[in-house]
Amino acid sequence: MKTQLLYVLVSGTEDYYFEQAFVSAVSARRTNPDARIVLLTDTATDAAIGARGPQAGEFRALFDRIVPVALDAALPAMKRSRLLKTGMRDYVDGDFLYLDSDTLVAGPLDGIDAVPGPLAACADLHCRFADHPHRAATLSLCRKAGFDASGEEVYFNGGVMLARDCPQAKEFFRRWREFYLEGYDRGLHQDQPALAHANASLGHPLQQLPGEWNCQLQYGVRYLGSAKIVHYVCTNVSSGEERKLFVLNDPAVLQKVRSEGPGAVQDVIADPFRGLASCARLSTGDDLHFFRTRRYRWLRSRFRRGRFSLLEFLLKICDHLKITKI
Repeated sequence: MKTQLLYVLVSGTEDYYFEQAFVSAVSARRTNPDARIVLLTDTATDAAIGARGPQAGEFRALFDRIVPVALDAALPAMKRSRLLKTGMRDYVDGDFLYLDSDTLVAGPLDGIDAVPGPLAACADLHCRFADHPHRAATLSLCRKAGFDASGEEVYFNGGVMLARDCPQAKEFFRRWREFYLEGYDRGLHQDQPALAHANASLGHPLQQLPGEWNCQLQYGVRYLGSAKIVHYVCTNVSSGEERKLFVLNDPAVLQKVRSEGPGAVQDVIADPFRGLASCARLSTGDDLHFFRTRRYRWLRSRFRRGRFSLLEFLLKICDHLKITKI
């Protein structure tokens, strides 16, 4: 495998990004033992890693190279992370396949060497932008960034991205950072609207990877059987006692990884799909769109098992009366 794997990490004791990256890198090394794996981080995070005791050595040993970049530690962690991510092409030499920390590598990735073009990524939520469940909200974010995305066919997910070491890719990343910083000044902290803006401004050089390269769990069911990289998305965390979609969405499990190391989830590293909730259902069409409405979120926030029992009883009677009448 000629293309190196690249992670970006900005983390402290108040978050679990280190634990996620640790687990992901173990899965990458397990499935791609000969791959060159690089970590891009800031100096504050690099120092914090060194204070993690025995885990620091185990973590560092997973990488062939660690690149610490001096960034102002007073900047919010999210901004430091985005500055590194949008600057990857300047900080790291050679072709790379970037992976978000909230991923698990499920198999060999050497096929990425044969992907043509300077840049490639997967469609966000594995669909055309016209069918995107969050299209309206995404368009609003892009407008806030000063970009009209209504004509885009594909809105790309930045969680897994191939970048060749070439002038076209370097210009792409330069614009991505420029547009990200412009959006940040307008109060927009996400980097994907700027990614879409950079892609459009350069005539869409970003090619679409098959979905198995970035199987986004909530919407990637068609790629579960062939997934090379599973992207469980760390923001998919439910509140209360509801079972999480994926085991690594559970802060309690990540806390266990912090205490015991990646061995605490060894079964999931060996087979990512063992991390899926045992009880789940598929939704599509109007059901899927209803789950994204404010009405659903309002009802869901007030739902507790048994809370609506009287209402359910009354609706059952109504259904029975309708059947009897027919």
